[in-house]
Amino acid sequence: MLLKNYVSPQHYENLRRFKYSGQNLSILYNWFLGDMAQWVVDQLPTTVAPNLITITGFCNLLTSFALIFILNPMFDQDLPQWASLYTAWTIFVYQTLDNADGKQARRTKQSTALGMLMDHGSDCTATWIAALLYINAFKIAFTPFNMLTAIGVSFLGFYFGVYCQQHTGVFQLGVINGVDEGLPTLQFFFVLTAVMSSQFWLNEIQLTNTISIQYNTVLLAITIFGCIATIIQFCYPVFKKMNWNILKIVKSLSLPITLMITFISLIYLSPTSVLSRWFHIYVLTIGLQWSKMINLWQLAIITKDLIFILLGSDSGVDYVEFDELIFYS
Repeated sequence: MLLKNYVSPQHYENLRRFKYSGQNLSILYNWFLGDMAQWVVDQLPTTVAPNLITITGFCNLLTSFALIFILNPMFDQDLPQWASLYTAWTIFVYQTLDNADGKQARRTKQSTALGMLMDHGSDCTATWIAALLYINAFKIAFTPFNMLTAIGVSFLGFYFGVYCQQHTGVFQLGVINGVDEGLPTLQFFFVLTAVMSSQFWLNEIQLTNTISIQYNTVLLAITIFGCIATIIQFCYPVFKKMNWNILKIVKSLSLPITLMITFISLIYLSPTSVLSRWFHIYVLTIGLQWSKMINLWQLAIITKDLIFILLGSDSGVDYVEFDELIFYS
């Protein structure tokens, strides 16, 4: 079947009754970004649908994604100054409109499950698109570790956000998170690239007489630590709810563990060096499948369309099976 009924009729009511619960503790959001998004909403008529704001922001980001692939398809050339500036601008616009769509929804009383799916669906895709822009502009070397880090960080950050939502009922962003602090940082680095050129990231810091480290390696390390901080903030309320029961925690994380093993194995065990020969196909395939999986998971949370409920974890769900994919919780 080309078109599939993702929601069974008996769960339509859950779809209608769903109420999104979110909390943003970000310092930058509460001091500046939230007010800026509110200003944008105040300029818009109430006839503008929240989902239109979401789509506009996402399509804006797609233009920089397409531009980067046209200008530097093999990720081995320097980007023009204007391209780096344009990418920084599109990320800024995307982030602002992403914050504005929810405010417009509350303003117009159009907060719906579809709105959350549209918002989070575009967000989970935007994460790995931003990772590709990051690799392209900052001269990240094409090694399995670097690619796994850049792409994997974008996957894991969003995964644990939904993981927290499933177990606590709230999509909560921490005091310092990959969205509200991470994206402005990325914008700054793109502006810096425009000023200094992509070659800037190949400069080295001399740690000792024999050891040096490139700027982009430092940038990669910052990205890793930022992701870890974000994941800890997502996991803490979940683990606390599980009373720090190791068995429950490991069981609830069986999906990302399985996915990461598969993800890593596809790169390291590929006899044809899939990363270097088929990078674009590999990343687009993995990225689009990831986006679909996250959307299906979100839909399961919204509709409570649970085919199997066994043993009863804290979230009331032990595993959910749909679309030939099992999500363990």
